Amino acid sequence: MAEQEASGLQVLLHTLQTSSDKESILTILKVLGDLLSVGTDRRIHYMISKGGSEALLQTLVDTARTAPPDYDILLPLFRLLAKVGLRDKKIGRKALELEALDVTLILARKNLSHGQNFLHCLWALRVFASSVSTGAMLGINGAMELLFKVITPYTRKRTRSIRYRVLCNTSAPFVTHGEMEIVPRVFS
Repeated sequence: MAEQEASGLQVLLHTLQTSSDKESILTILKVLGDLLSVGTDRRIHYMISKGGSEALLQTLVDTARTAPPDYDILLPLFRLLAKVGLRDKKIGRKALELEALDVTLILARKNLSHGQNFLHCLWALRVFASSVSTGAMLGINGAMELLFKVITPYTRKRTRSIRYRVLCNTSAPFVTHGEMEIVPRVFS
């Protein structure tokens, strides 16, 4: 029985996972970005069906574990993960299995003062959190505390009310009473 030939996309994804050359990884990421930016969701779903999410996540883990992490590769990789992850219903579980969730949280903690790098990490974390189990794991690993570190400098007066709203997950409006903001309790 003759073996099936690999498609061009499968060759790109395999090369992305196995290559350690910066230029070839950047070229593959650029090609994948161009392929996915033009056209419909069918291309993204085709890439997911061929193992594209796993290849991107494995590349993320491998690149982030180098000392120091190469942000020339990580930033376009995070952009592609955000684009593909919005269409992949199992991206959170895959990220958890490949340890990309922990790696992304570590990168986010290291880049609190580097806005562009931190923003890309947040894009990926948002996509990973679409899964309930992954969102719970993010909470256990301190993602909320990380967000409070970012929010707090801009809202020192309102930190308590922001924490209350996030923790209680209420959509009730703030009621201002003098200098103190009170979040009304919603009883059902």
